Amino acid sequence: MTDNVDRTDDRAPDGQPDVDALREDIRQIKSAMAIEDRYPGQRRLWLVHGTVVGLAGVLTNVMFVYPWPQYVYILVWAAVFALVGYTQWQTSVRTGIDVDDPTPKPSWKIVFGTLVAGLFVLTSIVDPVLADVESVLRGAFFFSVAFTVLGMGYLLAGTILRAYRIRAIDRYPFYTNGVWILLFAWLMPFVEWLHYAGYAVFGILFFLHGAGTYYLLSYRLAD
Repeated sequence: MTDNVDRTDDRAPDGQPDVDALREDIRQIKSAMAIEDRYPGQRRLWLVHGTVVGLAGVLTNVMFVYPWPQYVYILVWAAVFALVGYTQWQTSVRTGIDVDDPTPKPSWKIVFGTLVAGLFVLTSIVDPVLADVESVLRGAFFFSVAFTVLGMGYLLAGTILRAYRIRAIDRYPFYTNGVWILLFAWLMPFVEWLHYAGYAVFGILFFLHGAGTYYLLSYRLAD
C-alpha cells in the first residue's frame, strides 16, 4: 500500500503529477473491485431474475393442465428472456464504460445482441426440423436450445467481467449458473420426466441459485 502512495506522489520534471503513475494506481485499485461497486444493483438482479424465472417455470408446468396453444409458452418465455436480458444489459452498460481506463474492453451491446440473434436463428432452424415430433418432446428440444443460449450467456458474462477487473468471488456465480444450465439443457431432451416437469425444476433451481447468490454476496461476502 505504501508503494502505491509513494508512486502516486511522484511528479514529472515540470512539477506536475505523473499521469501514468496515477493511472496505474487506479488500475490497481480496481483490480479487486466488488461487482456492486462497478455495477450498482447487480446483486439485487440475482434475486429479481431468480424470482421471475422461477415463477415462469412453475407457471409453464401449471399450463400443461390446460390445452394452451404452443405459442403461449413461447411468448411467456420470450418475455422472461427479454426481461432478464434487458435488465442485465442495462445494469452492465449504465456504468460499464470507464473513461479513466484506456484499456480496450468488450462491448456488452455486441455480446448481448449476438446472443439474442443466435437464439433467434437457432430456434428458427429447429422449429421446422421438429415439425413432425411429438409436441411434448418438441417443446423440450425447443427450450433446451433456449436454455443452452442462456447458459452460454452467463459464462460469457463471467468471462467478460474479468476484463472489467471484477473480483473472482463475484464472477463465480455467473460461471456456476452457466455450467448447471448447460448441463440441464443437455439432459432435458433425453430424460422423459423432464419433458413434463423440467420447466418447473429449471425455474426452482434458477430461483435457488439466484436467491442464494444474492444472500451470499449481500450478507455473507459483502465488503
